[in-house]
Amino acid sequence: MLVALSKSINRPSITISAVVLGIWLGFMQFSFLKHLQPIGDFYIALLQMCVLPFLLATIPLAVRSALTSSSGGNVVGRLVIWLVVTLVVVALVAVLVPTAIFSLMPLDQATSSRIGNLVGTSTTGVDIEFAIIPDISIAPGAAKDAGILAVVPTNVFSALSSNDSLRVVVFAIIFGAGMVMSERSSGISIFGALKHIQAVCIMIFDWFNLIAPIGIVALIAPQVAQLGPEIYAVLAPFAYGYFAANVLLLVIPILAVSFALRVDPRTVFTKFLKPLAFACATRNTLICAPAALETMKDELRAPSEPCDLYIPIGFAVIRFGNIVHFAAATLFIGYLLGRTFSGVDLALVAGFSIVASFATIGVAGIAGLAPMAAVLRPFGLSYELALPLMVILDPIASMVRAMVNVALNSQIAALAGAREDTAVAAVPAPAE
Repeated sequence: MLVALSKSINRPSITISAVVLGIWLGFMQFSFLKHLQPIGDFYIALLQMCVLPFLLATIPLAVRSALTSSSGGNVVGRLVIWLVVTLVVVALVAVLVPTAIFSLMPLDQATSSRIGNLVGTSTTGVDIEFAIIPDISIAPGAAKDAGILAVVPTNVFSALSSNDSLRVVVFAIIFGAGMVMSERSSGISIFGALKHIQAVCIMIFDWFNLIAPIGIVALIAPQVAQLGPEIYAVLAPFAYGYFAANVLLLVIPILAVSFALRVDPRTVFTKFLKPLAFACATRNTLICAPAALETMKDELRAPSEPCDLYIPIGFAVIRFGNIVHFAAATLFIGYLLGRTFSGVDLALVAGFSIVASFATIGVAGIAGLAPMAAVLRPFGLSYELALPLMVILDPIASMVRAMVNVALNSQIAALAGAREDTAVAAVPAPAE
């Protein structure tokens, strides 16, 4: 009964209405919106409560499926191929769309002055030192792991308590492989218990979905209110280029999933609304993994193996939205400073943005903008100029980044399973 009620409450019409209401309330900047922030934080805390247990159950099950299935190697190979293809497409869109839009919007002196005033104002309210050197937030005596040590789960319980999703994912993959080997040698298995834990987590997420419209409004409205529409008037060129690229990258997955699963694009769009709304509201890709799995497997009937194997890992590790953000920000700062980018420069911006996006794994908030320096500085562009501008827009940009991450990672799972699904459909039914 609760599951049916949850699905009824989370109909596309209600989800869209909640998002629109949140945006409208934010633009109106009502004084009571500050009281909604604790409600939004409480809703995120509820969702985060079961994310890591869900990962610890789902990833070992996916590893077992990949290692024991005769098609596991093929599925992994197709996932890798489609991941590379998607990275290339995202990088191209991230540099070509903003470049085209900036070229159509000559920068005038009035806009430059307004942006200068905006940067001067923003620096009084932003901890620039923390954003540039996020390690200063670490307690004295604590050392932050770097390089490969940053992904080694030396203490998985600590990783669990600090929501260090990357280390949890690495631990779950290794532990899952170990459980498969142990099952083969001893005949003892706990995968049945993991399936039960996975089902329990999904059931709890269904409970929390009962208050999803309230959570969406409480999360979106205060964030929009922090900015107000006048900010976008000042930063209009960047907003146009950035949002145009992201809209295109939200349309492409809908069409790709429609083609791969042979489903009408309108149906795909309708089913995607739930995980995309969660991404927009929470600004956390990993929280959306259970909703994305439910959408892909139960509602769009995508093959289970690539979805179970890739979606939890992809949501935790692959940050397509950051690629677009870093590339668009670099091109925008170049636009402000009158720097032109050749074809080789654009290719380098795309490549640096891909590499920098991996440095944001396990990092959130303003500190997640620090890797942008690695894209800006090879072209002689000022990170200190870019940071205040990006911080101003980050409450909205982070919503868009999460939505793009959810859509494109889901697309990869659908495309990787399409051939398998087609092959199964092509096998003739046995004669009666």
